[in-house]
Amino acid sequence: MTVVLALCADAVFGGGVALQQRVAIHVPREHALRPALLVRLVRQPAWLVGLGAEIGGFALHAAALSRGSLVLVQPLLTLDLVFTLAIGAALTHTRLTRRDWLGLACTVAGVSALLVAAAPGADTNGSADMPSWLLCATWVTVAALVAAMWALRSAGARRAALLAVSAGVANGFMAVLTKSFADRLSGGIVATLQSWQPYALAGAGVVALLVTQSAYQASRPTIVLPIINVVDPLVSVLIGISLFGESVDLAGARGGVVALAATLTMVGLVALGRNPLTSSEPVAAIEVAG
Repeated sequence: MTVVLALCADAVFGGGVALQQRVAIHVPREHALRPALLVRLVRQPAWLVGLGAEIGGFALHAAALSRGSLVLVQPLLTLDLVFTLAIGAALTHTRLTRRDWLGLACTVAGVSALLVAAAPGADTNGSADMPSWLLCATWVTVAALVAAMWALRSAGARRAALLAVSAGVANGFMAVLTKSFADRLSGGIVATLQSWQPYALAGAGVVALLVTQSAYQASRPTIVLPIINVVDPLVSVLIGISLFGESVDLAGARGGVVALAATLTMVGLVALGRNPLTSSEPVAAIEVAG
């Protein structure tokens, strides 16, 4: 059930990404990382539909994390581009090229091999002491902030890549907070609302949304989408291991297989990101086709 919920989250997230990116790239670059960016975006119906998809994907993601560990669920979320491409191709009646099929195969095979080789443990309780939480939050904030500030001083591909790194770090930490929040819900709504997790999740969610939309706004989907899809699970898995005591097996040849699988996944994501259906063009095509 954990895997099924994670894959359903992928499908919903994939549609939301395409919709939000299509709108965000038309906002002037000077609004990047500013609240004015979100103010402009919420006025666009297509972006709001994409936001609704993101909320739905979040609910499915939280359900998956309530049943499984970060080291199991998060690698599966790299498959959202697969669903974005598949859904876009079906709705626009577009035939996939040989490169697209190769990208799909590499991504699915890479994620599958990574999970088999790493043998991620399912046991986790999503809890840690407050000093550990504060240390983790500090490192994440510094990493995301440095990348974002560097991006504002850059242009072109470098700007897009740095914003994507910042977004990936923010989204990775969001997954960690979501895991802790989902585990808290098992104690009831009242007890959950009396804890700090829901409020930290809401605040971090707004920041992550702003940084992610700024990355989409950079108009470099072939750079932004693969980077976010790699950095997000990498950050959340590392935190899951160090903060929650989750486990993966990298002993012996397994470590080499995991490295090769991660590389294969990255190659597949780059190939998928080069298709117009994963950028801003498919939504326009879908509207015409409808």
